[in-house]
Amino acid sequence: MQAVKGITKKPWFLGMLVCLFLIITLWYIPIEKRKYGVDQNFLATDYTGLLPEKIARVKKAENRNELQRIVKEANTNGDKLSIAGLQHSQGGHTYYKNGVMVDMKAMNKIINIDKREKTVKIEAGATWEDVQEAVNPYGLALKVTQSQSIFTIGGSLSVNAHGRDIRFGQMADTVKEMTLLTPTGDIKTVSRDNKEQWMKYVFGGYGLFGIILDMTLELTDNNVYTIHTKEIEPDQYEPYLTSLLNDKDIAMHYARISVAPSSFLDEMYVIDYKNTGKIDKTTNLKEETGIKISKLALDVGRKGGWLEDLFWETQKQYIQSLNHDTITRNNAMRSESTFMEFTQPGRVEVLQEFFVPVNKYEEYISDLKKLLSGNEQDKDFKIHNITVRYIAKDDVTSLHYAKKDMLGLVVLIQHGVDEEELEEAKDIIQKWTNLTIKHGGTYYLPYYPYQTREQFQAAYPNWENFQEEKRRRDPNGVFQNLFYEHYLK
Repeated sequence: MQAVKGITKKPWFLGMLVCLFLIITLWYIPIEKRKYGVDQNFLATDYTGLLPEKIARVKKAENRNELQRIVKEANTNGDKLSIAGLQHSQGGHTYYKNGVMVDMKAMNKIINIDKREKTVKIEAGATWEDVQEAVNPYGLALKVTQSQSIFTIGGSLSVNAHGRDIRFGQMADTVKEMTLLTPTGDIKTVSRDNKEQWMKYVFGGYGLFGIILDMTLELTDNNVYTIHTKEIEPDQYEPYLTSLLNDKDIAMHYARISVAPSSFLDEMYVIDYKNTGKIDKTTNLKEETGIKISKLALDVGRKGGWLEDLFWETQKQYIQSLNHDTITRNNAMRSESTFMEFTQPGRVEVLQEFFVPVNKYEEYISDLKKLLSGNEQDKDFKIHNITVRYIAKDDVTSLHYAKKDMLGLVVLIQHGVDEEELEEAKDIIQKWTNLTIKHGGTYYLPYYPYQTREQFQAAYPNWENFQEEKRRRDPNGVFQNLFYEHYLK
C-alpha cells in the first residue's frame, strides 16, 4: 500500500494533528452544572438531589425588617421556615415538607472593613469570594474558611466549617460578634461572652436556632507562603503532623491518601504552607484555570481500576511540581471547584467526612483497609478521593465534631441512585461510621444522612442538650428542616 504523499515524510504533521485533536476534544468536554434548588413546581432539592421534597413557597430576604415580619408571622400562623444560601449542604438542611424556604442570597453586603482592628462585618448571604475581593486590597485575609470560596458565610457558620489553617481552629472561633434574628422574632446583637450562649447553638446549629443577619469576623494578614510537598507512608503521618504543629512558621496544611488500587491507603502526600514573613497587598485573586484538563483527569480516575492508579500518579506529579512555589494566603484559600461537577444520569457523587483523634490515625487506617475494597472498578460504590485535614479541639459549639484534636478525612464517593444501590452505599457508610466511633471519632453532619439515629447519638453525646435548647429557644418549632426531622425530632 502506497503511503499518502507528504504525511510519511513529515512526522511533525502527525504530531500537529494529534495536538489539534486533543485541543478540539478538550474544548468540547462539557462542563455541566448540577441542577438543584427549587423548580417551578416548588420541588426542592439540594446539591445531591437525593432528598426531593415539595415546599410551599420561597421568600427572598430583602432586609432585616422583612425577615423579622416573616418570623413573627410564622409564630402566629404556624409556618415552618428553613434557611437557604447556595445549598451546598447535602442532607435536606435548607428545606422542609410544605415549609417556607427563606432565600438569603440577596443579603450579601460588605458592611465595614476595619483595617486597624483587622475585622470585616458582612451580611450572611455574602460568599467567601465576596469577602476575599473586599479585603485583599488591604493586605488582609480570612483566618478560617473552607478550601473553596463558593459558599455563603451564613451557611458555613451554620455547619461550623473548617479549613486548611492549623492555627485558628474552626470557623466559629473567628466570629467576634453577630446579629441574630431569633426564632421568636427578636433581633439580638450577640458577642462571644453573651450569657445566653446563642453562638454555642447557632454555629453548627444547621439553621435551627434563627437567622444569622450579619457577623463580624476577625481577619489576619495576607501572608506570602512557600509551598512544601512530600510523599510519606500513613504510619509516618502522626509524628510528621506533630512536627508541623511545633513549627510556628507552618500556617496551613493538608494531605491526601491514596485510594488507587495498587497503593490503596498505603501512600500519602502532604502539602504545607510556610510563612515567609511577607505581607501581600498587590497580588490579584487567582481565577480558575485548566478546568477542562482537570475535569478530563478526574473523569479518567472516576473509571476506577488502573485508570485510578494513573490518576493518583498524575496527582502526585502535579503536587510535586508545586514544591517551593509561593502563594498568598487568600489564594491558598480558593481552590478550584468547577472541574468537580458530576452530572452522570443514574449516579451521584456525595461527600462524607469522618473525624478521628490524631493519635488513633495509624490504627484507624489499618482497620479501614480491612473494611474497604481497594479495587472498585466493577463495583457500584466507588471512593474517588480522601483528603486529610487537622482540626483543633472545639470548645465553642454544642454539636461539636472535634471533641479533641482530630484529623478529618474528607471522602468523595460515587454510587448509583436506585433503591438497591442506595442501600448498599448506606450499609458501607454505616459500617465505616461504626469503625470511626469505635476509634473515638465522629462524622460530619452537613451531608446526606446515611447514618442512623443511633449512630448520631453515639457520635454526638451532647444531642439531648441540643434538642432541649432547640425546644426552649424555638417553642413554636418555627425553624425546621429534613436534617432535624431525621435525627432530632
